Amino acid sequence: MLAATVMVARTKKRYARRRVVEVVREVIHGAKSAVRDRIEQTQCSAEALINTAYIERLNATFRSRLASLVRRTPRVGVHKRSTLEVGMWLVGTCYNFLWAHRTLGEERTPAMAAGLTEHRWSMEELLTFPVAPKELPIWRGRKPRWLLEVERAA
Repeated sequence: MLAATVMVARTKKRYARRRVVEVVREVIHGAKSAVRDRIEQTQCSAEALINTAYIERLNATFRSRLASLVRRTPRVGVHKRSTLEVGMWLVGTCYNFLWAHRTLGEERTPAMAAGLTEHRWSMEELLTFPVAPKELPIWRGRKPRWLLEVERAA
C-alpha cells in the first residue's frame, strides 16, 4: 500500500469591481518544499503555481455525473448524506479506473498512469471487485459465502 503524504494548499483571490486584483497562494498542511516539488512534477514546469484548476475540474466532473450536486430539489433522490457519499465514491472510482483521458494518451486511465493497473477496467470488473468492509459484521451460525470470500481476500 502506498503511504500518501497529505498536502493542502489554498488560493485566495481578492476582487475589486468584478476583477481579480490579488492572488494569495499558501500551503495549509505539509512542507512547502514538498508541495513545490509535487506541483512541478504534475505540471512539468519550474514556473508552476498553486492553482484551483484541478479541483474545479474535479468538481465539474462530479456535477456532470451526479444529478444531486447540480440542484437540490426533492426529486433528486439524495435524502441521506451516505447516498451522496456512495455516489461520489463510484464516480471517483470510475474516473480513475474506467474512463480514458485524452491527456494521458490513447485509452489510458489515471490508475494506469499511476501504475495501479495495467488495463482499463470494465464496469462489471469494477462492481464485482471484492472489497473488505471496515468492520466485518458478527454473524451467528453459518456465514454466507460472500462474507467468507471477503474474509479470504482481506
